[in-house]
Amino acid sequence: MVLSIQNDMQADVSILEIQNEMLVRETMSKDIFGIDITSSVLEVARTMMENDTGSIIVKEDGDSTGIITEHDVIAKTVVKNVLPSEMTAREIMSSPIIAIKPSTSIIEAAEMMVRSNIRRLAVMEGDSIVGMITDRDIIAIAPGLTTILEELIELHHENNIQQETELERGICQSCGKLVDSPMNVNGLMLCEDCKEEEGYYD
Repeated sequence: MVLSIQNDMQADVSILEIQNEMLVRETMSKDIFGIDITSSVLEVARTMMENDTGSIIVKEDGDSTGIITEHDVIAKTVVKNVLPSEMTAREIMSSPIIAIKPSTSIIEAAEMMVRSNIRRLAVMEGDSIVGMITDRDIIAIAPGLTTILEELIELHHENNIQQETELERGICQSCGKLVDSPMNVNGLMLCEDCKEEEGYYD
């Protein structure tokens, strides 16, 4: 099923229809650009600008081995005050490439982006990358998906906070108090005070 969205009209598509029937292959971009792993970041940036793309696939011996986004170029060279001509694609690429199949639903693609904390996914068929799908591609399908993505991102954020809280706080097995960062001392989780009372010091 292909949903035709008119630019000048509101998309009359239910979220259920999209979830059940709209696949990644129907909205992905097929324009894929690659660069050798030994290329300088300056060459990477120029290639991205020349092709008006926000990402580029890094190749090694003909195989796709990593991906570089605009964010990688900025965060790993510009922000660190490193000349792009002095770094290679190998040094700033993200690897392995997170990919999905063309037959994946766009809702599943959105969920994977949120779980992986990324804004684009490579689309692979067999061993070949055949496309790229971004968060913008998904949001462009229907206005209602904006809300879904926002809720998924918020849920992901809340889960991370909960996991961090669970890791950082705990009950002292000696005094029973809820404390920040209890320490494992001879198999017991102790607070700082009880640790010192037991005669253990850093």
